[in-house]
Amino acid sequence: MKAFPAITLCLLLCAANARAANYCDSPRWSIVHDKSYDEVMKIATQRDKIRDAECSFTDVILRIQNEEAGIGRYPGILLIADAQDERFVVTSRVGAYTIFSYRYNDKRLLQFAMKDHSWEEGEAFQAGAYKITGVKEFKTITGFPAQLLVVQTFQFYGPK
Repeated sequence: MKAFPAITLCLLLCAANARAANYCDSPRWSIVHDKSYDEVMKIATQRDKIRDAECSFTDVILRIQNEEAGIGRYPGILLIADAQDERFVVTSRVGAYTIFSYRYNDKRLLQFAMKDHSWEEGEAFQAGAYKITGVKEFKTITGFPAQLLVVQTFQFYGPK
């Protein structure tokens, strides 16, 4: 009978440690899969001026829309796109920027911009690491101004 609580405790601790190694719920094909926050930050800060890392474009954009976080706090942060972020697709191009959108629900359209025009319209976003470089104002189809986060891909390995 004493073996049951010991086994349960071991399983709980092992599960917590296994989950802690994967900072953001990154899919297996992501460059940051199976890395802890500390590992992500160690690599990121060696390659660029990164001041923090957060998970999920969806969650960050929802926090901004819900006014839980100001949009101005995000430039300089490494944002890890997870599996749910692959629901974003290219919806348009505005100059050198590609706009990604995801219809979260009937009332919420989540969007961000990437200064990169190599993506094809309708192409799905890919999980991985992206640096938030700034905020830019774009006009909606109806002419309404909208501020979007601007991101760029972040190269984790290889030449700088």
